Amino acid sequence: MRWIKRFAVLIIVVLVAFGAYAYFQISDYYPSTDDAYVHAHVVNIAPRVTGHIVALYVRDNQTVQRGQPLLKIDPRAYEYKLEQAEAELAQAERQRASIAAKIDSAQAQVQANQINYANAARNADRAKALAAKQYLSAQAADDAQTKAAELQAQLQANHASLAGAVSEKSLNKARIAAAEAAVRMAKLDLSETTIYAPITGVVSKVDKIHIGDVVSVNQDLFPLIGNQAYWIEANYKETDLDRVHPGLAATINIDMYPNHTFKGKVVSISGGAGNAFSLLPPENATGNWVKVTQRVPVRIDVLNPDPKLPLHIGTSATVTVTTKHVPGWVTFLQPYF
Repeated sequence: MRWIKRFAVLIIVVLVAFGAYAYFQISDYYPSTDDAYVHAHVVNIAPRVTGHIVALYVRDNQTVQRGQPLLKIDPRAYEYKLEQAEAELAQAERQRASIAAKIDSAQAQVQANQINYANAARNADRAKALAAKQYLSAQAADDAQTKAAELQAQLQANHASLAGAVSEKSLNKARIAAAEAAVRMAKLDLSETTIYAPITGVVSKVDKIHIGDVVSVNQDLFPLIGNQAYWIEANYKETDLDRVHPGLAATINIDMYPNHTFKGKVVSISGGAGNAFSLLPPENATGNWVKVTQRVPVRIDVLNPDPKLPLHIGTSATVTVTTKHVPGWVTFLQPYF
């Protein structure tokens, strides 16, 4: 009987030793952490215009589709602004036609007076030559010179009028461009009075706002949590990171669903430990410093989210990464540890 007891004790010791060895081997090949939390894309719904809420199309914790209307802000003020902008644009376009007619008239005057001035200048030159030979009186020659000078001054005035009309055309062109931009902006503001869901997901905390509330530009109203893609932020010990690399497969166990395992993939590893990004990072330059193992966030995408098992951001999870070249006996024993 004694040898049986000794053999049993030996067997137990061997099993315990093998179990301890297997546990550490599994920990090496399957680094795991339960300091992990579910994340998803979160969009803070905020208006781009100011006004009263006149309609609320969703309720708290409702699933919405991308492009679905969420709420409506009183559009009347923005409809009036659009009408005003369109009226200013129409007025500027009418002035464009008037200015074009003015330019055509000024160009015709310039062309006509150029001909008249050229004739008057030639007459003045001939009169001067005839007066020098006493075939024409000096008074007549002076009159011809005066007539040429008058037409020259008139031609210069015509050029100035044409230049003014061309400048007015440029200013009107700029005014039309500004009016067109104002119309586009007014249309944009009017379209922003209805807020649509930018992504598919679940709205939360909608009960904070009510019909009749005044909202302002960029005011956070409520969050929209996307339900198309999820990832886990797993905070691994720094001593495990030499075995965790992007591209490795992972298994994810969500505390909400203990009987279901999700598949995951390591996407990236943070460039610093979690406390390195805090507002007050730890100050270790002290005489009584104690070394503490730091944790580094690792992003792991959930590859098979299940609509029947909806995930919720902030909930806890346990993540196990499968490293490369795992021995077969370790793979066999891993589910039992």
